[in-house]
Amino acid sequence: MRYPYLIALAILMAVPTVSTPADEPTADQRLKATGPPAPCPKKQRARRQPPGVFSESGLARFRLRSGRLEVDPMRYRKGSQQHQTDRFRESITVSSSSGVPSVYYSYADDYQRVQLVAEHGKSLRMESTLVATGEQAVLEQQGRGAIRWHVRRDPAAESELDRHVTGPTLLHIVGQDEAGFEIHFDLLIARMLLGRSVIELTHRTEAFLQDNATTLAVVSSDEVDRLIDQLGSGKHSQRRGAAVALAGLGTSAIPYLTTALQRRDLDVEQRARIRMLISRCPRTDEDTPSSLACLLSTDRDHWQIMAKKMNQTQWIAANAHIRRCGLDALTR
Repeated sequence: MRYPYLIALAILMAVPTVSTPADEPTADQRLKATGPPAPCPKKQRARRQPPGVFSESGLARFRLRSGRLEVDPMRYRKGSQQHQTDRFRESITVSSSSGVPSVYYSYADDYQRVQLVAEHGKSLRMESTLVATGEQAVLEQQGRGAIRWHVRRDPAAESELDRHVTGPTLLHIVGQDEAGFEIHFDLLIARMLLGRSVIELTHRTEAFLQDNATTLAVVSSDEVDRLIDQLGSGKHSQRRGAAVALAGLGTSAIPYLTTALQRRDLDVEQRARIRMLISRCPRTDEDTPSSLACLLSTDRDHWQIMAKKMNQTQWIAANAHIRRCGLDALTR
């Protein structure tokens, strides 16, 4: 009689205990036991955007297209607006001529003063001055021309620390002077783009290019040059065929087309068709890392800027892609 009792007791002890919902600790009890959850890394990096004149319902919306900042011609209304808090003050005025919006904006706080003047499709100029040191920065876009970036450390005299860089996109500017861009304009432009940071977008685009260097589509510089020459053909059918073929290459052809405008052997019609192709190539919506990577995949100058940050494996892959495109090899 003793052994059956011990066997039953052992079986009972081996049976797993099943808890009911009532036996489970509540969420509050679990939280107290484990402490507060770790903050989300994404939220840690995010910078809180102060309220102001830039919003979904604001007078003017800005967008990033083909790596360039511009006024959205479809989302604006004429008028003036001011906003002031104990930390900063800003004002914006929007006007329009023949349906083309223009924006004048000013911002001031204890740290810096900023002014912006922009006209859709023509020009954009931003000026920043740091209150404490007098350091000045100017960002200027003229039409489809190169973006010019100038930082002057001492407004009274030139210095070796001054920066003068140019590039067809803001990603080129960030790649050459990220620290200066962050100090003067990144937070403000993120407000203008409703939370999108140009520096973060630059990093994500560069990562996309580096990670996909071996599989990026190849657009040959020789093929583009041949089609550009064909734009000058005496036969209308050949000129039209070349224009269609160049358009079919998409945004990857834009760096080649932009460079081609510097050639002196092009006639008036060739230049006009090239400018038309460049103006029609950009996306109709906001830039993304993948769309910008497509735009910059054949831009040797941008690859050269990136080369300074690459490890040996990335540099070899990037150089192989550059050579497949018929461009000069990168240097280190």
